[in-house]
Amino acid sequence: MTPILLSDPDTKLGFLADAIKCEVTEERNGSFELALEYPVAGQYFSDISAGRYIKAKPNDTSDPQIFKIYSVSKPINGTITVNAEHISYALSHYPIKKLDVQKTTAL
Repeated sequence: MTPILLSDPDTKLGFLADAIKCEVTEERNGSFELALEYPVAGQYFSDISAGRYIKAKPNDTSDPQIFKIYSVSKPINGTITVNAEHISYALSHYPIKKLDVQKTTAL
């Protein structure tokens, strides 16, 4: 499947058919990230930026997943590297201000 660039989780900007490489890494109880190499001459190069989203299949059997871009490298030899984390991590950066635990009984 060709990765899809999204401006937000619901709005498609275009297919990243020019992508040189798109790899999803999923570790058990660990990270779920996407790494994409894209040429500066690609059609959507100017649209790729941190905060945007990429929809891609993590493997041959799973449904496409959405990843949020957190890093875009500077061009090296006409190619940029895009790093994105799974959208499920979006709430992990919001700490709980107060947690009030009530007494519980053991079963």
